[in-house]
Amino acid sequence: MNKVKKILIFSLILSAFCIVYLIIAPQQIPHSHHSWRHEFGGALGSGVLWLFAFIYGRTLLKLLLRQGPVMERLLPEGTWKDAALPWARKALRFLNQTHPFLGAAVVILIMGHAWLEGPNQVNLLMKVIIILALWQFAFGLFLLNRYKVIFVKKMKKYGYMAHSQLYTGVAIGICAIFGHLLVGK
Repeated sequence: MNKVKKILIFSLILSAFCIVYLIIAPQQIPHSHHSWRHEFGGALGSGVLWLFAFIYGRTLLKLLLRQGPVMERLLPEGTWKDAALPWARKALRFLNQTHPFLGAAVVILIMGHAWLEGPNQVNLLMKVIIILALWQFAFGLFLLNRYKVIFVKKMKKYGYMAHSQLYTGVAIGICAIFGHLLVGK
């Protein structure tokens, strides 16, 4: 429960910073008019949301199937048995196989959404989202690398810690919510 408390505290602090930014940010942030760019950018944004649902659904499924040490502390002992729910294990296998492709697609769609939806030069929250998405992508690439170079081995170890932590996903979500509030969507 300590990790849940830390994530909640992190979420509250980040939300407070975003609220302060909403108050002091330029109130005249232009957003795009209804055009093909706006419509296509909105579709890309919806795609990002759905892909995030799959990616974090995978994380939730892993936790529920006790595929991680966190759930050993969060769930009661007899909640999920190892032999139970074969459909969930098949779904988890599928989600594990598609995770790298979905992650790459998320980064591409975030970039496309930001570019098509209008000027993001003045939107600090959009810049934060792009940086965090690239952060996740870069460390995810280290996890896919199969070379035996010493540098890559060390980066793979640190890459797992950086890529698998929940704080980045929470930060992307909070910044996205407040960023859309900033531009009036």
